Amino acid sequence: MKQIGATNWKPVYKSELKPVVAGHYDFNLVNLLTTDIVDEGNIDHEFKIEFFQSAKSGKHSNLGFVNLTLATVQAGQKEFQVVNNKGKTDKSRMMTFSKFDIVKRNSFLDFIFGGCEIGLSIAVDFTLSNGEPSKPSSLHYLDLQKNEYLNAIRSVGNILQYYDADKMIPAIGFGAAIPPYT
Repeated sequence: MKQIGATNWKPVYKSELKPVVAGHYDFNLVNLLTTDIVDEGNIDHEFKIEFFQSAKSGKHSNLGFVNLTLATVQAGQKEFQVVNNKGKTDKSRMMTFSKFDIVKRNSFLDFIFGGCEIGLSIAVDFTLSNGEPSKPSSLHYLDLQKNEYLNAIRSVGNILQYYDADKMIPAIGFGAAIPPYT
């Protein structure tokens, strides 16, 4: 959970239920962005992992929690004492990371500045499965202000055109019937 303010927490991930094996819980591999659990790259910002016993009634019981920081885990600490909801610790309740990796995720601009070139292409499906062009519910509606394809092409194209390597944007249509209709 990500801390919001002094006393509020926001959930960022809920695990699937797995059966308890020999008194140990096993959780799935979790991929989170660091921005999901820390603010503005501050690895000393505390986040919380809570543990609940699931109940079909929906009234799940809190087994405890661990507060930690990314800095602590990066420093090599793999085991953390679980604190129950009364603030007490029990030496038999530990949370252990079997693996914890922080991997840099590149942004769109990282790729562009790194030399990646984009070749924007546009394709339009003219088959009748998208509806009759004379009806407002059709993706091919003839009103240029309400045409869904045109709105999508404008929205994406107006941004990506500046990153297109050769500034030539091919437009391809398929599924159209050209007169005479045979």
